[in-house]
Amino acid sequence: MNNTDFKKTLFISTYAPPLLAGAPRIMANLLTSLPPESYTILTSFYNIDNLSAKIGTWLPGEYVFYDNPSASKANRQNQETRPEETVTNPTVRLKKFLRKSFLFPMWVKAPLSAIVKMDLIARLKRLLKRNQFVKTLLGAPLILGQIPMIIKVGIRMVHEQNIKLLMGFSDYGPALIGTYYIHRATKVPFHLYMFDVYKGNFFPLTGNLLAIIFEPKLVKAATKIIVNNAETRDFYLRRYGNKIANKLTLIYNATDPAPYLPLQTPIAYHQPPHNIVFTGNVYWAQAESIKNLVKAIDQIDDIDIRLKLYSPNPPEYLKAIGINSPKIDYNVAPGSEMPRIQSEADILFVPLAWCTKSPAIINTATPGKLTDFLIAGRPMLIHAPAESHLARYAKDNNFAMVVDTESIAELKTAIRELIANPELAQQIVKNAKDTFFANHDISKNVVLFQSLLFK
Repeated sequence: MNNTDFKKTLFISTYAPPLLAGAPRIMANLLTSLPPESYTILTSFYNIDNLSAKIGTWLPGEYVFYDNPSASKANRQNQETRPEETVTNPTVRLKKFLRKSFLFPMWVKAPLSAIVKMDLIARLKRLLKRNQFVKTLLGAPLILGQIPMIIKVGIRMVHEQNIKLLMGFSDYGPALIGTYYIHRATKVPFHLYMFDVYKGNFFPLTGNLLAIIFEPKLVKAATKIIVNNAETRDFYLRRYGNKIANKLTLIYNATDPAPYLPLQTPIAYHQPPHNIVFTGNVYWAQAESIKNLVKAIDQIDDIDIRLKLYSPNPPEYLKAIGINSPKIDYNVAPGSEMPRIQSEADILFVPLAWCTKSPAIINTATPGKLTDFLIAGRPMLIHAPAESHLARYAKDNNFAMVVDTESIAELKTAIRELIANPELAQQIVKNAKDTFFANHDISKNVVLFQSLLFK
């Protein structure tokens, strides 16, 4: 198969590879095998944090940055910025605005001014996650400011590169809405790739209002709507009816098993310490569940158990939101190291939280790390609500120990059982491997994905 077999596609995403988060990594798995000439990625220069730029996976195709159109992929890889590029940096513009503005009192300007002196967008995003007032205050300009940039650059790309298909990846609004208006302006058809539900997600006020307005428009206008699990497919069928059934395409999150299989070893009891491993971003949908695990580990004082967190979130941020214990090791590693790290764990931990402001997300989510864990050859512990797709999927296939109540006692029991019972752990690993090859093998799923891009 070569680039002449595919429609030239513009992939539109505010969070694209090389970001270390789950969705960009799944995106990278699907796009890596495409001919580089068959697509262009329209994404944000400033949403790529410095760590991801250094150790993340860059795709071979062309990158165009809607918030820094003169920059190249090499610029961001090497963290180079020319003086003339800084005028488009939203953090620089915010800094100038704060310096001149009389709209905000000093108690608002002071923390925001401090933020812009730190690690630019990454620090600002973490502040938005933690502070509802700041999230509401800055949500509107951060969302609305990106949409016209995406539309302007996207329309130009369609004409310059003879784009025949658009694909918008789910986010907090800009990529999806931008895709819609590029389609309206150019008449180029578009697919949606929904890693999460849009309307009903946990966004700032402006994002929620835009989701209510635009999700029906997007669903009606899209040629195909790709979802990553059966629950999300059924969720949209319940919301919009069978008239969209032919648009919905289920493509499970997938990865390449090749790096994992040589590392797998039989489960056997060993002397402490025993390591529970979590890999990936920590955000509102997971934080409380991770805190429950920390409480359980802290209360187990007769076995040496440690929690190894491999996350791009800085340790000071994790500690500030309550994920703090002398039994936690805070780490970061590139995606290429994850097979080794995960295959050396005693337990792999997958969390989803209770009592969040977006039950629709919790109930339909498939965490990106689940795909890796299924083939890592180590037993999984899932701590998630009973009504979540994650908990039900695991129970239906018996590929994890599931604690589906907020019970520290049950968590402690599950941890002890997985450590003390190698036969149980080995059976869980076998079931996980069977589930992986049934649904999550990239060699099968990429064929389905690429079929949507054919001429």
